[in-house]
Amino acid sequence: MVKTKKIKIDKNLGYYLPLFNELGIKSSITPYFGGDLKLDHHHYLLEPTSELDLFKNSYARNVIFTVNHQQYFLNGSSLHQQDDLLEYESGRLYQRVTRTNALFSLETTTYVPVSDPLEVHEIHIKNISNQDLEMDIITAIPIYGRSADNLRDHRHVTSLLNRIQRDDSGVLMTPTLSFDERGHIKNTYTYAVYAHIDDVKVQRMITNIDDFLDGGTFNFPKGIYNTQSPDREGYEAIAGIGFEKISLKPNETKTLYITLGIHENTPLEIRKTHEKFHQKAHFEHELNHVIKHFDALKHKLNFNLISDETSELLDWVGVQPVLRRYFGNSYLPHHDYGRGGRGWRDLWQDLLSLIMHNESEIKDLLINNFAGIRIDGSNATIIGSKPGEFLADRNKIVRVWSDHGAWPLLTTEMYIHETGDISFLKLEQSYFDDKFTHYTYQTKDSFDKGYILKVNESIYKGTVLEHLLIQNIVAHFNTGEFGFIKLEDADWNDGLDMAKEHGETIAFTHFYANNLRRLAVLIEKLDDDIKIYSALKELIFGEISLETFFEKAKSFDGNQVRVEKDKLIKRLEELSIERINHIEKHAWIDDTHLQSYVTNHKAFLDDSNSSNLTGQAMALLSQTIDHQKVHRLVQKNKELLFDKKRGGYHLNTDYNKLLTEMGRAYGFSYHHKENGAVFSHMAIMYIYGLYQYDFVKEGSEGYHALVARSLEKESHILRGIPEYFNDLGVGKYLYLTGSASWLLKLLREQVFGIRLQYGKLTLNPKLTLNEFINKEASIETMIQGNSIKITYKNLKNLDYGQYKIKEIHQDGKIIDENNLKPSGRIEVYLDEI
Repeated sequence: MVKTKKIKIDKNLGYYLPLFNELGIKSSITPYFGGDLKLDHHHYLLEPTSELDLFKNSYARNVIFTVNHQQYFLNGSSLHQQDDLLEYESGRLYQRVTRTNALFSLETTTYVPVSDPLEVHEIHIKNISNQDLEMDIITAIPIYGRSADNLRDHRHVTSLLNRIQRDDSGVLMTPTLSFDERGHIKNTYTYAVYAHIDDVKVQRMITNIDDFLDGGTFNFPKGIYNTQSPDREGYEAIAGIGFEKISLKPNETKTLYITLGIHENTPLEIRKTHEKFHQKAHFEHELNHVIKHFDALKHKLNFNLISDETSELLDWVGVQPVLRRYFGNSYLPHHDYGRGGRGWRDLWQDLLSLIMHNESEIKDLLINNFAGIRIDGSNATIIGSKPGEFLADRNKIVRVWSDHGAWPLLTTEMYIHETGDISFLKLEQSYFDDKFTHYTYQTKDSFDKGYILKVNESIYKGTVLEHLLIQNIVAHFNTGEFGFIKLEDADWNDGLDMAKEHGETIAFTHFYANNLRRLAVLIEKLDDDIKIYSALKELIFGEISLETFFEKAKSFDGNQVRVEKDKLIKRLEELSIERINHIEKHAWIDDTHLQSYVTNHKAFLDDSNSSNLTGQAMALLSQTIDHQKVHRLVQKNKELLFDKKRGGYHLNTDYNKLLTEMGRAYGFSYHHKENGAVFSHMAIMYIYGLYQYDFVKEGSEGYHALVARSLEKESHILRGIPEYFNDLGVGKYLYLTGSASWLLKLLREQVFGIRLQYGKLTLNPKLTLNEFINKEASIETMIQGNSIKITYKNLKNLDYGQYKIKEIHQDGKIIDENNLKPSGRIEVYLDEI
């Protein structure tokens, strides 16, 4: 079981925890009970929250306790509660908050059940004074009950739709309509809040905010003792569920249960769902279920290295890709944009983690993803909620990110090596189709309304290999004036979005060049010639231009031809070598580091005193530069970009000007987000590249800095690693970051050296001395459906470069390294070289 994290809180540092289940309930909650609760963009029970709302807790989950004629709040917002002792515990995935003052304590446990559309709370109220306490209790939970669009678009008008129904211990709010940009739709959802205390009756209910406040504020409501408040239709709703007064003797405890839910059931079914969680035994049983459910991830990928604290952090890093799978890039306070879903790049990189977790559905997920590729080499950029569901983009704005075609091969290749399933390349999949052609620069009049490419009303399917070739070959030939891949609307760095006309990405020119030679290696493993779309074959062999290919794709005829395997391999290798030679000749700055971009002013971005990490990371990751030059590159970029105190490698140096010829990123203050923050994702990819070139000392220093900063209290990070660290070393955009998958990949493949080539396991550890705990470092992971634990034993305290593998024991028996089986328990003894 994952260890809980217990801390004392004396300041609101913006901590929050994501809670969710596979029914679609998504919650964010703070130690002060801020945050929100929703199903999706259009169904919020609690008002949508952004980062600043983490510090505005009065309009959120709350309970008001009146003791000795003085109001106390569950969220502690009253002036006389500022010296309360606040103890906070977080586990996977629940939180427990204990707030203590001179009179009583409140211990609140919160989670989202695995199988019910609820968020549930158990609040133990204990008298810790030496006198009897008379206490009035009323919940104070505003029910937002509509789309996030209505936060400032028709906020009042949509409140007119609200209809309230009281139950014995609950408030149910069912709007008549859903009123947003989708039109006027009859609403089918009910937003419900229930509260219960054993043997204490509900005495009053206040269901609209006007009566609840009665001329006061959320910090000083004046209507909360009114026993005659009527239900009013067409007002902002609140669940003000008030109880008869209770008297608590010293050391006596009462328990309050509060449940919040979003339903499409009858009122009777809703009541039954909520009332289950008003019973102590059921509440505890379901809490244990939640803990076990999410703790099951632990054995799939678990690390023990550097320190116990680091190992615990890595347990949470393993959960982060799972969180992004369900939250997308939205629905948490920092991620206050978009309408849910993930982008194309996210989809492929999140699968890296699922492959490492050895999830049974990975093959189906992977093949479904290829249905998002257009026949012209572009792709849908937004993924729907169902497997294989794709959209052109948010708000129907269509763009091309120049890096999008690069990622599918990386993920597919990893899957093939993990499983040995080279035949995956032969599987067939359809293509995404809409009105856009020519890399979205043109449109066509006719396309299938189901967004699937068809020829004569029949769905056209190509192999996975054909899909990969189309994306990489089109990108390869889509070059600018300087001979590098066109930047288009941006690459990995979304902030580089103002160089569409003339911008070029040298960074991803490395990636695509390497992809072509990796495709050649994979094709060598196939046992027959290749069948592909005829115009693609003509483009590969230089028989037509890219523009002609686009014209043929626009009037797609579905014609396929066979290509000799050896000729295709040779041609891909030639194209790769040509591009790598071009990089070598034109991309270096004083032979010390690499250019990353050409600007919209047709100029290289960097000089001898500036650097952008993306170009360096993609070069090392793609292994497209000569080993003799890597040392100078590593030293130069450490000099220009590394800052151990803030978390490691900055994304770029400070250009000290607004670069409108590149993108919005350089309108941000330096050290923030895409303008020079310590950006975890790119930093870890760069570090992965360092390990590939055997710069282990520099690589370990890089990821250690990032992990160490995440563990610092001053980073304001509760769990895991963030998207980036700002100028103060504060972590931003928590939980939902692709850097989590890459950190797991780095540790598993490079640090612990678990290598799989077409399903065969080998070990090549690159552990440094300070990564061992009591002379051991271990990893638990899944390979080919089997659980495996590998423990490296460094009995002589040797550093990397001083040891070799002396002996391997598998399940208690000494084995030859060539006979490793991907299962069971393996102990690897290291000794001097």
